[in-house]
Amino acid sequence: MGAQHGTDGGAPMKPWRRIARFAGWLFALCACSVVHADSYPTRPITLVVSFEPGGSTDVSARVVAQELGRILKQQVVVENRAGAGGRIGTKSVALAKPDGYTLLWGSGSSLTAAPVLFSDQGHVATLVPVSLGATQPFVFVTTPAVGAKTLAEFIVLAKKRPLGMNFASAGNGSSNHLLGEIFMSATRVQLAHIPYKGSASAREALMKGDAQLMDEVTSPLLAQLRSGQLVPLFVTGDARDPLLPETPTAREVGLPDLVITGFFGLLAPAGTAPAVVDVLNAAMKEALASVPVNKAFENLGFTPAYSSPAQMSERIAQGKARYERIVKERAIRVD
Repeated sequence: MGAQHGTDGGAPMKPWRRIARFAGWLFALCACSVVHADSYPTRPITLVVSFEPGGSTDVSARVVAQELGRILKQQVVVENRAGAGGRIGTKSVALAKPDGYTLLWGSGSSLTAAPVLFSDQGHVATLVPVSLGATQPFVFVTTPAVGAKTLAEFIVLAKKRPLGMNFASAGNGSSNHLLGEIFMSATRVQLAHIPYKGSASAREALMKGDAQLMDEVTSPLLAQLRSGQLVPLFVTGDARDPLLPETPTAREVGLPDLVITGFFGLLAPAGTAPAVVDVLNAAMKEALASVPVNKAFENLGFTPAYSSPAQMSERIAQGKARYERIVKERAIRVD
C-alpha cells in the first residue's frame, strides 16, 4: 500500500489528472511571475553609490533617486559603499540578489577605467545596464598657493620639482586617477599620486595643501571655483563648459587624449528580470525629463542623458576601448 502516492481521496491519480494538475501549477507559477513584475516595486530600493558622500557620483545619484522614488511610489535610498576607487561598491551590487531592490548608480570610473587597470574586475561586465543618467566634463584644478594661473605655468613649476607635487584622486583605478596618469604621460611631469576614498576627500586634501592638482567633474568643485579657492587649468569636454567659460579645453591646451566626458547611470545585478529593467528604464526616462531633475542638473552642471539599456552598454564599451588604447599606447601602469 506504500506505493499509493499521488491520490485523490485514496484512489490512484489518473495520468490525465496528473498532467492537468502539473499544468495548473505551471500556470500559477507563471501568473505569480507576471504579477511580481507588474507590481514591482513593492518595497524600498537601495541605490548603491561606490564613492563617499559629496562627490559627483553621490550628488547626481541623490538628485535622480528622489525623483525615481516619486515615480515608482517607493523610497529609493542612496547608500554609500566607498573604497578601492569605487570597486567595493560596484562588486557588492554585481553579487547582489537580482530582484531589482539593490541597484548601482555607476560612474564611468568604475565601469570603464577600473576594468582596464585591474585584472580582477570581470564582475563589472556582468552588470545589466538600465539607462544612462548624466554626463559632465572633468576639470583639472590647482590652488592659488601653487602660484600657477594657467596649465603652462603649472607645468613649468611641476618640472622644477619632480615628484615634489602631489596629485590627488578619488582612489586607485578611478577615472580621476587614470586621467591624472594620462596627464602626466602627455605633459611629461612627475607628480606623486595620492589616492583617497572619493573626490570629496581629494578636494579637501587639495584645499589643505596636501596636494597640488586634482581632476573631477565640475559640479563638486563649483563653490570653490567660484570663490577663487581653486584655480581651473582646463576642462576635458569637446567645448568650453558654460559654467567655466574662461577655462580652455584639453584640445586647446594641446592634450587631445584628455578630451573625455564623465558619465553616470543606473545598473542592476546580472539575472535581473527584463520586465524589472523595463520598469526602471521607463522611470529613468520620466525622471530625467522632469523639471526637478533638470533644474538641479542645470545648477550643478550635469547634462541629463537618458538612454536605452543597449545604448548604455555601447557607451561603456566605447569608453573602455578608448582607455585601453590610451593605456597601451602610453604604457600606463598602476601599482
